Amino acid sequence: MKTSAFLVSYQKYHYENCFKDQLIYAKNHGFDAVEPGYGHELSGPNGAENAKSVKAEMDRLGLECSCYSHAISLINADKKELLKMLRYSVDMCSVLGSPYLHHTFQTNMNKKHLSLYNAHKKEFVEFAREVAYYAGEKGVDCIYEDQGYLINTPERMCELLYEINLSNTGICLDVGNSLAYDIQPEAFAGILAPFIKHVHLKDHIIKPVNQVRLTKGWYTSIGGNAIRDTIIGHGVINFEKIFTILLEAGYDGYFSLEYAAPEETLYGIEQSLKNMKLFYDKAKYNLDCQKGIK
Repeated sequence: MKTSAFLVSYQKYHYENCFKDQLIYAKNHGFDAVEPGYGHELSGPNGAENAKSVKAEMDRLGLECSCYSHAISLINADKKELLKMLRYSVDMCSVLGSPYLHHTFQTNMNKKHLSLYNAHKKEFVEFAREVAYYAGEKGVDCIYEDQGYLINTPERMCELLYEINLSNTGICLDVGNSLAYDIQPEAFAGILAPFIKHVHLKDHIIKPVNQVRLTKGWYTSIGGNAIRDTIIGHGVINFEKIFTILLEAGYDGYFSLEYAAPEETLYGIEQSLKNMKLFYDKAKYNLDCQKGIK
């Protein structure tokens, strides 16, 4: 199993706004790679030079760069400025050795946006193609995840990929985000498996909304379920089944832990990594047994 730490998981451990400190945590936890994102020393006029320094620290620690992420909201935004920023992030991928730029289309978790997909689909496609053209020149693939309430059904994800229609594009499967649409994550994995190039792992607790006081960290699905992050293995997601689906489809990329649960961060990440390895090993063992029987 190729493991990666999505560095937003360590966001409370920014010392002097520096990613380098988080690399130490990721190494000590036993990850094989890290997934940094736009911000801190990787932004601004000195970002390119700082990225070289971050890459040198990654090399010293023996950490690969599994992906580079940049969150944007495209609706009602300055498209030229966003395009400039994402081209900058493509350049960061080149420096850090990331094969993928993962970028969003609309991060706002506002249900008012539910009806906006058809109105903005063409805009999303044209923008994604502009970024992907530039990324292709740098040998970088652009990947998109099921996110929020707008870009979050298998049909919409497949439709976007079909319309973008470029070989250096694909899917970043987020195994938790589909729950915002009350869709089981394994359904997402099965439908999108041929296009998945990177995976974000997280787990969730789900309760009827009338049984929860919606404090910070909780959100509601379109069907009215209350959802919050938790340690992998403590929630409802069937990781063994998801790993089985992805392994059968030939997925051999990184599994990047995205930890945002209220349980203490370092303990939660440690336990999540241990459990995701356990579920992966069980899935692989069962598949190997099936091959032996055949």
